Amino acid sequence: MKVLIVSGFLGAGKTTFIRHLTDTLLDVDFAIFENEIGETDVDAKVLQEGARHLNIYEMTENCVCCTGKADFLSNLVTILSALDPEVLIIEPTGAARLSALMASIKELHYDAIELLPPITIVDAMAFFKENQPLTDLLLDQIKQAATLILSKSEHLDECEMGHFHKALHELNPAAEIITCAYTGLPEAFFRRCLEGRGETSFLEKGGNMGPLHNHDHSHDHGENPVETVTLTDVSVPHPLYLMRFLDLVTKGAFGKVLRAKGYLPCGREWIRFDLVGDRWLISGFSSQQVAKVVLIGQNLDEGAASRYFSAS
Repeated sequence: MKVLIVSGFLGAGKTTFIRHLTDTLLDVDFAIFENEIGETDVDAKVLQEGARHLNIYEMTENCVCCTGKADFLSNLVTILSALDPEVLIIEPTGAARLSALMASIKELHYDAIELLPPITIVDAMAFFKENQPLTDLLLDQIKQAATLILSKSEHLDECEMGHFHKALHELNPAAEIITCAYTGLPEAFFRRCLEGRGETSFLEKGGNMGPLHNHDHSHDHGENPVETVTLTDVSVPHPLYLMRFLDLVTKGAFGKVLRAKGYLPCGREWIRFDLVGDRWLISGFSSQQVAKVVLIGQNLDEGAASRYFSAS
């Protein structure tokens, strides 16, 4: 079983990339392992909206690279034994250290599992913020990756793309860097993502940064610990009420929200939303049995968020 880790910080677009990858390579037997902190299956629902049926496994209680490490490795072996897919794609929480996750898989010493060169999705809009240095967590995800894919780059001009390419290359000279929209890439690129490099596996080479066993495994990842609020019994009478809610989120009305996502009924239709920082989008979504509104961040005010929907 080949294992492909698709890493990236909160809201970078990991799920969207995975859906495009699996929809492009319909002849490949995929399984997906989703890791989210908090009781949410939003990303799994998005993947299920794709062009094919996917076996999706979720781990929502802990982070796969630290507190949930033992459960993750047990699940990995279980998936291998029960399904033995050609490729298992792991989408870790955006707060996971790629180096620690790779080290955990290495500790298995299991010949039947091959770790493919990992991919990190980098949000072009959040990559460089004025007067805000990159965090150690994001640097780890960038420096450990074999392929860096710049997401949300559709509105960048050639000069800006060149700037981002140069910056990423300086951080990880060994990585393949994709700055154009990956949706326009040929099928051959995605097939190459599922290939090892050279006679020895990427895992045996230790990635881009040498030995992996000395990295920090603390649950707060050394900085910016996050919490999650999930609301289920919610709805609004019109999409404008949802837009107002998202506007309040960006203004800090419910705490410091780094990411918000979910799906809920808005009048007679279901709407999916996705928010990163102060940017958000909404789109139509298929009807679901239960609504989900998820806030990820720090010092979250669950009561205020719940009261908003109760008053709508």
